[in-house]
Amino acid sequence: MCREALSNLRDLIVYQAILNRVAAAFESEQRKFAFKRSFGAIFAGKSSPFFYRSWKTSHGKYNDAMTAAFESRNDFVADFDLVSFYELIDHSLLSERLGKRVKSPELLKLLIRCLRKWTTDTGGAHVGHGVPQGPEPSAFLAECFLFHFDGQHYRDVKYFRYVDDIRLMAKGEVPLRRALLRLDLQSKELGLVPQAQKIECRQAKKLDDVLKTIPSALAAAGADEQDPKDSKDKAGSQKTFLKAFRESLEGKGKKTSIGDVTKFKYALNRLNPRRHVLRRISPFLVLRPDLSWVLSNYIRRFGRDAEAADVLLSALQRDPTYDAAAANYIDAMDICEPEANHTKYRRVIETAKRRSEERSITLRIATLTFRGRRRSPTEAIKLIEAEPDPRVKGIVIHRLFGSHGNAPFSKSLCHAMLGRETESSDPDLARFSAALLLDEWPWFKPLSWSPTSNANRSVALLMQGIGLRKRAPKRLGVLDIFFRERLKIGMDISWRKALGKDWRETERRCLRLQELLIGDPTTRITLLDTFNELLIQNFSTRHPALKAPFAAAALPKAKVPELGNWLNNGHFTMQLPKASKWFVAIHNARVEGELAHAKAKKTGLPTRPISYKQADKLMRGAQGAWAELVREWKKVL
Repeated sequence: MCREALSNLRDLIVYQAILNRVAAAFESEQRKFAFKRSFGAIFAGKSSPFFYRSWKTSHGKYNDAMTAAFESRNDFVADFDLVSFYELIDHSLLSERLGKRVKSPELLKLLIRCLRKWTTDTGGAHVGHGVPQGPEPSAFLAECFLFHFDGQHYRDVKYFRYVDDIRLMAKGEVPLRRALLRLDLQSKELGLVPQAQKIECRQAKKLDDVLKTIPSALAAAGADEQDPKDSKDKAGSQKTFLKAFRESLEGKGKKTSIGDVTKFKYALNRLNPRRHVLRRISPFLVLRPDLSWVLSNYIRRFGRDAEAADVLLSALQRDPTYDAAAANYIDAMDICEPEANHTKYRRVIETAKRRSEERSITLRIATLTFRGRRRSPTEAIKLIEAEPDPRVKGIVIHRLFGSHGNAPFSKSLCHAMLGRETESSDPDLARFSAALLLDEWPWFKPLSWSPTSNANRSVALLMQGIGLRKRAPKRLGVLDIFFRERLKIGMDISWRKALGKDWRETERRCLRLQELLIGDPTTRITLLDTFNELLIQNFSTRHPALKAPFAAAALPKAKVPELGNWLNNGHFTMQLPKASKWFVAIHNARVEGELAHAKAKKTGLPTRPISYKQADKLMRGAQGAWAELVREWKKVL
């Protein structure tokens, strides 16, 4: 199963910048099918301030095209859906397809490296397939992958695609069946899986049976944008919404189900709070976690209400399968919890994290926000500082002390915490904390806060960007970025001074090592060992206690000793008791790998490649070992 990493601001900027180039290269190819066969994620052009054409324009033309097809008596309809489409896009095949138009191998190599970093399995290993869901650039990558479908000829069939939803229309069932079979075969060539249970042919009796309605998420956004003064949701409109709500349901009593999901969302997003509606939707909180946002958003409208809170309590006690659903219900409980007798509501939320299967940050954000709102500002700050994940910290700070509409506390109450967080190793959290502090700055007085010497570099860049600092901070070198930002080893060291003439070569190997962190494990460990060798040689020649033993350990006519012998030397292990064990493990793995020798010296058997599992296990000790090395090195510089 592919799992997405949560992208930070730098990731999103890099992703968008790469896709700007890719979209420009594919603009002419997309134009062949745009508003004829494909209608979603249409590139707006290099001169446009927006990446895509308006969804209203695209969806309107999508419906117009299907209307014209239906009026031409193409009343047989079939939908072709793909299972987990974004998660199954193969990186190698994607790179091959992009390479036909994008003439920059370096750019494509960077893109694939980023995608592999952002998509991992549940164990954290890179899986080689999948693109992040949510960021706008991913939709255009999907377009590049599906142009293969758009360019095919489907005899006697009208073909319409909106992102990954494909609709086919024809005057008879046979052409549809043939087109569906062809799509099935083509999708398997791309490593994609058709949604078999959704593929069916039907004859539409009226146009409404054909047209795709506005996506529910967009309809919900439209509902949120309504101006209460201009809204016509009076008694008459509420009756219309109530009628639509009833029509969206099927069955009666406990066997009620949702027949028309889009109509259900449309009505519920606009209905005023009603007791009988609350009771009708209460079973869906458990049965339909995919609708958790719509359901919880409706329940919020009841405000502090015991019945609404009990509905949410019942769902949370059933341990929602997905953290996103549980988080939505907790956010609603934050609004609906009654003033008194609230012990049972708070208890279920206190234990929500422990009962979670996913253990995602989504649930932690919701539970910390709920608990923080019910504590004093001092206690809320302690809850935030105890949280290890900087992403959770930043979002909870925003919800409790920031500019969030329901933030209960003033930013002035957490200045000390924000000052400490500007020194965080996470650049996004440090920059966000600094922005909150600057937001409180009285611009007509001298600056009451300024970053310390330990502040994250991103804070200095922010200060320069808004004109409060003249000079840019010192540029970080390759090794500074690798050890400080990537490995979170927060100790400053002058690498140019530490490495001398080997500085540039060590940087080159560091860059090469980072390229191989998601590549062939045997090559990765081999290069890692040589990278370590450069660090160890320079550390040993500059350390007062190691300089003489290091020179003495070298063989006659050799300037440096063999790495394996020096790693086991008593003088070296005394200075780096923990790190030396890891360096030895890496060296032994490299020597036993197929790139070092044809046969193992001890057994005489052919050497074998290093497995991904073995390489990942070895890499887990890197941070601790390098941190010890840097700490000892800094003492002697």
